[in-house]
Amino acid sequence: MSVIGRVVYESLTVEEKKKALRAKKFIKEKRCGKMKDRACADGSVQRVYIPRDEASSPTLSLESLLALLITFGYEKRKVAVLDAPGAYLHADIPKSKLVLLKIEGQFVDIMSDVNPEYKADVRYENGKKVFYVWDDRICLIMV
Repeated sequence: MSVIGRVVYESLTVEEKKKALRAKKFIKEKRCGKMKDRACADGSVQRVYIPRDEASSPTLSLESLLALLITFGYEKRKVAVLDAPGAYLHADIPKSKLVLLKIEGQFVDIMSDVNPEYKADVRYENGKKVFYVWDDRICLIMV
């Protein structure tokens, strides 16, 4: 799924670069030998200008879930549970919700190997390889 959009480096303002969220990449080897990875954004820089409740995804609390289940049981409702694989990747995200990610270090090389088009977007900032992308489907790490 195409969830990352290329950004023309020269079109970014200093302020946009400063507000860009640093991408974090977590890679591990599963017991079966397969590699698994997850990319997240470091949302700590948003604390300065975005309220915490707007910078994180809402999560259902255990108490809310139990209240719903008790209500459904009491009212003898029929309940179905389903999973739509990749539903999040298929959702239409408004352009106003796009997040600018800053990819640094070894992650730049990994991304460039996966998609050679990114090599044209790589720049150096303070001696480090970086490139910026628009991302509309991220998880945030509030550090």
